[in-house]
Amino acid sequence: MRDTLTEFLAAADAWICDGYALDIRYAARPSGRGFEIFSASIGLHPLKAQTDVSFTIDTGNLLVGQHQRCPVPKAALLQILEDASRGLIRVEGRQLHLPGNAPHSHYSDSSARDSWFSPLHLQTTGGAGPGLSSTQLLALDNELRASTPPFDGLNDLFAWLDLEPAALAGRPSSVTSRIAPPADLIVDQCKLADEVLTLILHAHPSFLQERIGLMVRAVPGNGIRGRMQVSSEISWQPSEESKREAVAKISLKEADSALVVLMVGSATVRRQWFIDPSKARNNRLLAVQHFDHELRKVREAVLETGDSRRFEQGIASLLFVLGFSPAIQIETDSPDLIVSTPGGRLLIVECTLRIADFQQKLGKLVDRRASLEKYLKNSGHFSEVHAALVCRLPRDQIAALSDSLLAHKILLASHEDLTAGFLRVRHAVDPDEIIQSALKNLAATSGSPSTAAP
Repeated sequence: MRDTLTEFLAAADAWICDGYALDIRYAARPSGRGFEIFSASIGLHPLKAQTDVSFTIDTGNLLVGQHQRCPVPKAALLQILEDASRGLIRVEGRQLHLPGNAPHSHYSDSSARDSWFSPLHLQTTGGAGPGLSSTQLLALDNELRASTPPFDGLNDLFAWLDLEPAALAGRPSSVTSRIAPPADLIVDQCKLADEVLTLILHAHPSFLQERIGLMVRAVPGNGIRGRMQVSSEISWQPSEESKREAVAKISLKEADSALVVLMVGSATVRRQWFIDPSKARNNRLLAVQHFDHELRKVREAVLETGDSRRFEQGIASLLFVLGFSPAIQIETDSPDLIVSTPGGRLLIVECTLRIADFQQKLGKLVDRRASLEKYLKNSGHFSEVHAALVCRLPRDQIAALSDSLLAHKILLASHEDLTAGFLRVRHAVDPDEIIQSALKNLAATSGSPSTAAP
């Protein structure tokens, strides 16, 4: 445990820069020597939070809050981490401590060898105080409902602060410290295309760029030459007030994917795969084909079967291979499928084998889309909800119903579209691009049905 603490503090010293942001969250109760911690966390970040949400609630029986500050000198942050490792937090003129006697135990998940993102982590665990009775818990719930800002009891509070509530039941209390890296890849801006890997990095303005390590492994690549150190390829821009940006362009011969590993000092920050969409093999296809050679059963279910339930299962399998996340519904008063995309779109889908079901299925789609949109809005969640009708009949047999589809903005996948979908499964595709293309077709169409498949 001593090695864990020593390694964490050494790595923290290497990562933290002057001007990091501090975020302390805590829940504690009064004790004879200040306040005894139920649960607390310390977060250090290279960028200032966009919104300051600091608050403190002291009911007399419970002290809770969140304290944000930026910028903070490096020496002060290292002292805060060292205090926390001894079970001590000083915040807003108050002293909070873990129950039990020092030395406390320490654990770090930063030693995991297969993590894709690895912020520095240390959990300091103390003793267990007396658990709260149901009467005490109810009293604290009501005190929080009457506080400013108000919380709907302890469950709401601990969820907001992202703290572990186990100590309320008499389990050991803990303080968790996490440190975000001073430099990182901006994954959604990085790409591999035409045998060129483009990487975008952001770093704290005070971070020393020579401390970055960047490794690339190209697949299938050009033998051993596909493995390289590329930190010298990083081109850094002048520092801005809040961050420093950089770009690296690396030529990768014969690569359809690449593994990138970013290090700060001797610690790994991020491991990330990037795939060239024009070359990439579809991993979902490989997984399904392992159990269904050449997708024979899926093809039969989508293009041949007369069993409507099997048709739904086949459509779900085809959507999965194309990169969507489909869920077959068990409840009878629900769409046949609810489908999500990597970009957060939701698609409700009705499947039919015959034109006689068309109007009934169409009416269900319209009603259920409106119901789901209203529910999401009332729940405070935003997500694009679209509706699609999948019919195995050829397009010319459905053409007479195109006006209804257009009037209600319903996407349609016909026999031709399903056949085309099977032609695209060999390569990774973008489900959001498929939906966006279908929506554009729908908007531009005046007399023929739009398609939801590629």
